[in-house]
Amino acid sequence: MELKHLVTFLAVARELSFTRAARDLDYVQSSVTAHIQALEADLGVPLFERLGRRVALTDAGRELRPRAQHLVGYAEQTREAVAGAAADPREIRGTLRIAAPESLCAYRLPAVLSALKERFPLLRVVFGPAGRSALVAGLEDGTLDAGFLLEESVDHPMTVAERMAREPLRLVAHPHHPLAARERVATAELAGETLLVIERGCAQRDVIDRELRRTGARPPTMEFVSVEALKRCAAAGLGVALVPEATIADEAGRGELAVLPWTVAPVLGVHYVLHRDRRPTLVLRTLAGLARTAWRPPAPAPATAPAPADAVPGGGPA
Repeated sequence: MELKHLVTFLAVARELSFTRAARDLDYVQSSVTAHIQALEADLGVPLFERLGRRVALTDAGRELRPRAQHLVGYAEQTREAVAGAAADPREIRGTLRIAAPESLCAYRLPAVLSALKERFPLLRVVFGPAGRSALVAGLEDGTLDAGFLLEESVDHPMTVAERMAREPLRLVAHPHHPLAARERVATAELAGETLLVIERGCAQRDVIDRELRRTGARPPTMEFVSVEALKRCAAAGLGVALVPEATIADEAGRGELAVLPWTVAPVLGVHYVLHRDRRPTLVLRTLAGLARTAWRPPAPAPATAPAPADAVPGGGPA
């Protein structure tokens, strides 16, 4: 088996299209076909079923996929180890595929990815939104190299995760909402409000559902798939919403949303997630380092020593 044939196989398995795989690899389509045919001849089994213009993995193809990922990943790590410190990051090519929930895609990751592209200008980054289940599935089947999750904890057996930042959740509403004038808002008081909630499978939905069960409150709800739509509807006065703090800084600053004084103070973690068998390459290690730096809490301001009792404004003697 040739390594380049395994790389081509993984591209076709990821895209389920010879045409898209050729575009991804910057090959002509005939080269992709030749690589797959050579690999199938080498192994003695078909790896794909041709279904008109579509392709699907055979049982043998599904069996090969994780092994091919391991072999190609090990080859990348070996190449990197041999090159060592002499490798110039500005010459590193390839494709990095990462995903994260919509709120992280919009509010936390752009600056990190911009810094990553400065380090690796020839690197192609494929980046998009994915929830918990889709992201973990992508890591497992190799369609993703890494991901970021907004969760209370990440304990999936096929992943390793590093908590990199805290993300408080805030209960928000239109500034003229009656609850905005209160000194404190208990969960039970939401029973008479319309609650705007994100779709199930998101950590912030888990938090509010748990709180409602705890208090027995059963408010009417409106469900959204987008945090942006959720907070816009809250700003329009449709109800009360629970959102990550980072997503409403602008609206709160402009007075479009009010943060309610909720007696609960939930905090999620921003987690960097890899497949447990994936040894991080230089690119993945750099991505993690840039995220840590970007999301590090600001250092507390140094305490100011009290002025001497005989000091006067301007620093002159009394």
